[in-house]
Amino acid sequence: MLTDSFNRRLDYLRVSVTDKCNLRCVYCMPPGGVEFLPHDEVLRIEEFARLIGIFARLGVRKVRFTGGEPLVRRGFMGIVEETSRSHPHLELCLTTNGILLDEALDDLERHGVRKLNISLDTLSAERYRAITGRDEFDRVISNITHAIERRFFDVKINIVLHEGSLDELGEFIEFFAGKNVTLRFIERMPFGDEYETSRFVPSDRLVEHLGSMGNLVRSGDNDTNVAMMYDLSGRFGRIGIGVIPPMTHKFCSRCNRLRLTCDGMLKTCLHSAVEYDLKTVLRLSDDDDPLEAIIMDAVSAKPEAHRLANPLEAGDGCMAIVRNRRMSRTGG
Repeated sequence: MLTDSFNRRLDYLRVSVTDKCNLRCVYCMPPGGVEFLPHDEVLRIEEFARLIGIFARLGVRKVRFTGGEPLVRRGFMGIVEETSRSHPHLELCLTTNGILLDEALDDLERHGVRKLNISLDTLSAERYRAITGRDEFDRVISNITHAIERRFFDVKINIVLHEGSLDELGEFIEFFAGKNVTLRFIERMPFGDEYETSRFVPSDRLVEHLGSMGNLVRSGDNDTNVAMMYDLSGRFGRIGIGVIPPMTHKFCSRCNRLRLTCDGMLKTCLHSAVEYDLKTVLRLSDDDDPLEAIIMDAVSAKPEAHRLANPLEAGDGCMAIVRNRRMSRTGG
């Protein structure tokens, strides 16, 4: 079992299958985009399958495929199919921006990918275009609706908190209430130089607004859930709410996550610049023992907590922004 020096069981692997994305979200990429990794630097399908197999043998029970945007990765469904076939005990999940979801729903259902986290930061087509740099709002809404209607997927809507989020709370709740969907509000984290602490929206302000919209009750928390879970009931019905506050309320003590980047690096903390090179060893030999040794060493050295400061308390320039990787190369 993968247990670190702080007795945290690390059984959740997030696998970034590509650094490419069909959106240009302002908190992830600069307007002009980024330089993508050369083709040979990104892991191949069989390499992803081999590494996931090693992590599964070491005790990982949940795998989430991320990007970039995972559905733009050529051969992505081959990674999913091989993982599902070889490790049927694994819980398979996907985080996506939803643009290409209509083309993937049949395959995702067939391979048992039940949990879908779909990014949607606004219900305004105009604001969506401003945030993402693309005019794909209607398609994303349609694909979310189709996913919900199948009644197979556990659908969560990921909403990165921004200045307009509180103004749109009523619209989100009205649109999704009664649809068996959880809304997950995520504090914006500092990646890249464009982060502005003055525009940061803390989760406590969100919870205060939610409380004014109906009966808000804490529910469903567990030892490894990074979200603070609530049930909100009011005039629109009942809806599940998740609040993820990595900046103002650290959840490091119950972190159970490891991250495999698309170029074969293992990260034990999203906000640390420390990475462990699995790809080089992977490509040198068919022997898995050296890879297992690297993984075990990385787990043993996982830090107790990230060092990001609360932007409401830290002075200017004290955010410890992670500059060695943009989010598109790390995986959400």
